[in-house]
Amino acid sequence: MTNTQLRGESPAAQGEAARRRKAALADAFTLAADEYDEANGGFFNPIGARLARLAGLRPGDRVLDVGCGRGAVLFAALAEVGPEGYVVGIDLAPGMVRATAAQAAGHGLRNVTVRVDDAEALGFPDHSFEAALSSFAVIFTPDPAAALASVRRVLVPGGRFGFTAFGADEPGWERPGAALNAFLPAPAARLRQSRAARFNPLGRSPEEAAELLHRSGFTDIRTVEHYAATHYPDAEAWWHSQQAGGWRGVLEAIPAEHLDEARAAALAALAPLAAADGTLVRRTAIRYTTALRE
Repeated sequence: MTNTQLRGESPAAQGEAARRRKAALADAFTLAADEYDEANGGFFNPIGARLARLAGLRPGDRVLDVGCGRGAVLFAALAEVGPEGYVVGIDLAPGMVRATAAQAAGHGLRNVTVRVDDAEALGFPDHSFEAALSSFAVIFTPDPAAALASVRRVLVPGGRFGFTAFGADEPGWERPGAALNAFLPAPAARLRQSRAARFNPLGRSPEEAAELLHRSGFTDIRTVEHYAATHYPDAEAWWHSQQAGGWRGVLEAIPAEHLDEARAAALAALAPLAAADGTLVRRTAIRYTTALRE
């Protein structure tokens, strides 16, 4: 059973739920694309660089970045594989693809391609890549088994797969999000309240991830955890990061007439976490999992 499948749902209903979820993700991240890197690159870019290093990329490798966003992994992987290598980024969000492709073109990079594609049905021939990486993307896909089968297919035998998932936040950081969730219409609130609706087994725990990877034909599965710190000069910078990131979909779902009230509630919940000078530091555990294709 995938994370979109609920008891009593028909296959058609399950498929429609998955389609809506993908469309919502694509829409939210397209809206956030132009400001995403400026607002959140300080968090995501070092994580992408660490993932690229942990994956053991080699000069000349062909690398697939699944859910490339604004290129946190894409450009780090390119630095690892060098001018003889090649990196392809895919994303569901056309806005992310356009912005990242423009960034690559602006730097004159010729061994990078960015395109719209779906992790669950990758449009590449078998054995196209030596490595596939995914930072905070495959953990959201409605059918993770299909995504892993697709990734495995496009990897060469012995190819490397690596992805990141969120671990625990420091206590208190769940409160601003909970304050925003309180303003969601009932259907959207129910979706957010279900952890399974947000994270599939790859994102829930290392044990669940390892089990699914093993069943999908991966071996030598390893997970390490490192903390990432995000520094905000003030609460407004935190709010901007939500507008320009993954929470954009939640903000879009809040009725417009309640958005100012929701913002005030979130900032009030954030206030106890601020230092005396108003600055904020959020420390989040990040899980890095790597595996080999059998």
